[in-house]
Amino acid sequence: MKKFWLHILKIIVPIFIFFLVLEIAIRKIPNDYQLKKSYLDKNASKINTLILGSSHTFYGINPKYFSKHTFNAAYVSQTLDLDEELLQIYKEKFSNLETVIIPISYASLFETLETDVEKWRLKNYILYYGFENKYRFTDNFETLNHDILLNIKKTVKFYVFDKSFITSSNLGWGTNFNSKERKKFEGQYTAKKHTVNNFKLFDGNLKNIQKIIEFCQKKNIKILFITTPTHLSYYKNLNQIQLSKTIKTINELVQKNQNCSYLNLLKSDKFITADFYDADHLNDIGAKKLSLLLDKKINSR
Repeated sequence: MKKFWLHILKIIVPIFIFFLVLEIAIRKIPNDYQLKKSYLDKNASKINTLILGSSHTFYGINPKYFSKHTFNAAYVSQTLDLDEELLQIYKEKFSNLETVIIPISYASLFETLETDVEKWRLKNYILYYGFENKYRFTDNFETLNHDILLNIKKTVKFYVFDKSFITSSNLGWGTNFNSKERKKFEGQYTAKKHTVNNFKLFDGNLKNIQKIIEFCQKKNIKILFITTPTHLSYYKNLNQIQLSKTIKTINELVQKNQNCSYLNLLKSDKFITADFYDADHLNDIGAKKLSLLLDKKINSR
């Protein structure tokens, strides 16, 4: 029996050491979450305008074009519950925060990252932002959230070929959606993907928005809700019940809370095909246009 366990240990220990080394190696690869956390840790007290939300604002709003100190803390698939938690983490440091920009997209009120196909992204908030792990034990590890071959490839690309995995500017804006690399406008497919089967997550998301509003009211911070521009091929295929519930909800919140305003650019004619990377995301040209528009609106209030 003793020989048996020694044999088992000879197998297990090398595997454990391999995964431990791989875990450490991956965590040391610089990523966008680390970049954003580092910036917020050092500069939260200087920020006047904070951009939250998902890929629509991550790629669609560039702080570079704002006249006041602005930072983009949005990211791909970042949902309202994560926005609210991020605000809470830095609540004592946002001493000069004047405006928070929150995207209200077609699916915003009906989704959470926890229930999404990209829920593996939750581990990034736990590992790199320090969010409390409310979900799965595996979210405490990089190596348990991806196929081992993907993790090995990522490690080799960084340590051997010096590939960068940073896709954000120094101010947090997503730099990957370049106007020279525009994708096909598959609006019908994307709209269907964003259309939900039920509204069971609506109440929870509404509570998260209300928490954000209350936080901002206490700090005398204004909130600008924005529905970012989309291409015709996208918005013409949206479910009108889901869309109407979204717009009605935000308009009602704005009416009840003086620190809130809403800018709905879903079908805006200010944005043309050349401004879009795909059916529901702006490219760098569109991001500049939207950023200048928002800066003007914020300064006129």
